[in-house]
Amino acid sequence: MTEQPEVISQDNQVENTTSPSIEKNLETTDAGQKNWLTKIFKRQGKSSQETNFTQENLTDKQLRQQKIKKAILIGLLIFLGLSGLIIGYTAIIGRQLKTEATEANLHARAALDSFKTQNLPSTEQELLALEASIEKINQSYRRLGFYNFIPILRGYYQDGKHGIAAAKFGVQAAKQASQEITPYADVLGFQGEGSFAGGTAEDRIKLIIETLDKIMPAFDEITQNLESMRTEVLAINPKHYPKKIKNIALRDQLISAQETIDHSVENFISFRPVLEQLPEIAGGKGERKKYLILFQNDNELRPTGGFLTAYAVVFVENGKVSPEKSDDIYELDQKFTQRIPIPEALGKYLTTERYWHLRDMNINPDFKLSMDQFFEHYREVRGEPSDIAGIIAVDTEVLAGLLRVLGPVSVPGYGTFSAEADDRCDGCAQVVYALSEIITKPTPYLREDRKGILGPLMQSTLQKAYSAPKEQWPALFEITWQSLEGKHLQLYFLDETAQLAAEAINGAGRLIAPSTDQDFLAIIDANLGGAKSNLFTNYEVKQTINLPANGRLEKTVEITYKNTRAADNCNLEAGRLCLNSTLQDWNRLYVPQGAELVEAQGFAQQPEIYEENGFTVIDGFFSLEPLGTAKLRLTYTIPYQNLETYQIKLWKQGGIPAFETLFDVNGGEEQILVEKDTTMEIPF
Repeated sequence: MTEQPEVISQDNQVENTTSPSIEKNLETTDAGQKNWLTKIFKRQGKSSQETNFTQENLTDKQLRQQKIKKAILIGLLIFLGLSGLIIGYTAIIGRQLKTEATEANLHARAALDSFKTQNLPSTEQELLALEASIEKINQSYRRLGFYNFIPILRGYYQDGKHGIAAAKFGVQAAKQASQEITPYADVLGFQGEGSFAGGTAEDRIKLIIETLDKIMPAFDEITQNLESMRTEVLAINPKHYPKKIKNIALRDQLISAQETIDHSVENFISFRPVLEQLPEIAGGKGERKKYLILFQNDNELRPTGGFLTAYAVVFVENGKVSPEKSDDIYELDQKFTQRIPIPEALGKYLTTERYWHLRDMNINPDFKLSMDQFFEHYREVRGEPSDIAGIIAVDTEVLAGLLRVLGPVSVPGYGTFSAEADDRCDGCAQVVYALSEIITKPTPYLREDRKGILGPLMQSTLQKAYSAPKEQWPALFEITWQSLEGKHLQLYFLDETAQLAAEAINGAGRLIAPSTDQDFLAIIDANLGGAKSNLFTNYEVKQTINLPANGRLEKTVEITYKNTRAADNCNLEAGRLCLNSTLQDWNRLYVPQGAELVEAQGFAQQPEIYEENGFTVIDGFFSLEPLGTAKLRLTYTIPYQNLETYQIKLWKQGGIPAFETLFDVNGGEEQILVEKDTTMEIPF
């Protein structure tokens, strides 16, 4: 019978009644289980340690990555926040600047309009308002000064500073100029309290001449401000800005503005020697001057501007001009007894002459060089004054321009002259046709009156100018200045200082060789047998320029001449006015020294090539029929090193009207109207 285990209370342990062998087996089994469990727990512990170690390593990397991401995010948020603040702040200042700039622009336009209407007090008020507006702009712009510390944007900020500084210097110069003009307001035609109000025009001119030296210190101050303005403008870098924005050539416009300001300041500065010499040139301070006046008929074109048709001797005292005598150029040649062989360059085309007459001595397009030659022989003519101080050449455009302002002028014994369009010469000024009738129309009788027309016409015109209302004086000054620029009025002085003053304002008709690495073109025509055909002849020019290669630049020049009128009856027996007939044209192109001709078309024969006064000259001849067209086409190369910009100076011949020129530079076209000597810069 199997023994039942003893039941004990819950407080007592149950006694183990198992047999010893069973206990031993159980002990062995328990030991094995313990070893097995120990191994399992060891492996689990080791695995747990490895897992914990890996998790710790992964946590460090993640933390670092999270920190980096957080830093980037914070930095980005800060950057975006600052950018937003900067953009918002800049936008606010920008709107303020736009409003202030609009206000400044209104004052600038108002000042200019007041000046154009000769209202000096209003001009000065608007300049003061403009100065205040610019100062507002300056104060607002300074609030954007932090851009000066941002590398990429610093240049743009500096450009703005230069622009504002330039405006301030410009307004200061304008204010000073206005203050200096005030004493001369009356005589110059301005409204305002001038010091010279009252008296005749001659009296007022005399007072101006006597007081010009007093304005020189102020002129120097104005010049200093203008030079500072130019420095600031030229400090702006056009390369900071795109070439085009919405079809607006932004960069080119900026470059053009810089060039305009540069040239304008240079022109103003060049007036200083003129102001210094003007009292002496005008016979001021009791020293009377005598001048030879040459009338160049530009309708019969010659190298300096026209055929020397007539001359006059005048004296100038305290700015007042008085004719002494006048005569026909042929009468002067009758008294010139020298027999000088005609120069070969002229004689091969002007085959009707064996000797060189005074009337043909203006064959050099450089007015000074021609007058050196002319005056040397003029002094040999008996009966002509020996105390000539200089020569002043005028053409029909000067007369027509003065009459456009003054109105018709009556000349006793000759009739009335005006600038009204005359159908008899296809709309030319009546004074041009009337002078042609008096001077050139053949008559069966001797017309003594044709000899002296220049003197009386000058006298009547000057008298009307002196008595003209002051409102017309600015227009008269403008006509005079435009005539100088266009070489319709040219000056030559024996006094070297006066001559240099005339050259400083480009009023002496000089033809000077260009600097290196600059193209140059002067087209010189001479009418050697075509009546007055230049009155109905015009031309246009096209220049095609290729990229420079190996230190040389190849270009093609096309000149298209057109005659717009039918031929006149030029038979002497008909006794009619001969204005238009076949034009026999001696043509020369002055180009940079070292030019080499590749091809020439349109000339009667192959042109000659030679060097003259620092130029290479291409010399040829062609004919142009009434209502006809003639085209010259020349291809040549010149020395040229600049691979970025094409630069050329176009020299306008005296006496000719403005002409159009089309540039084709490496495929890009640009057209201009040449009214005076003009310098062009075009990127390749």
